[in-house]
Amino acid sequence: MTDLATAYNLAAAWHDKQAAACLAISKDEPRIDAEVRAKAAQAAIHHGASAAGLRLAASNIRRAN
Repeated sequence: MTDLATAYNLAAAWHDKQAAACLAISKDEPRIDAEVRAKAAQAAIHHGASAAGLRLAASNIRRAN
């Protein structure tokens, strides 16, 4: 089961990377229009939440073992 927890942590790291990129895009006001920045901000929230959920699942798996 720790392999599954490790996989969840790896996926969480990917979501963290995506969240950081989306957050950077959402703040790039001079070059990116408002609609795209708003979508990027929502995507950053989504990826951050996904990372948190995956880490929680990994933690629960490790706690159960």
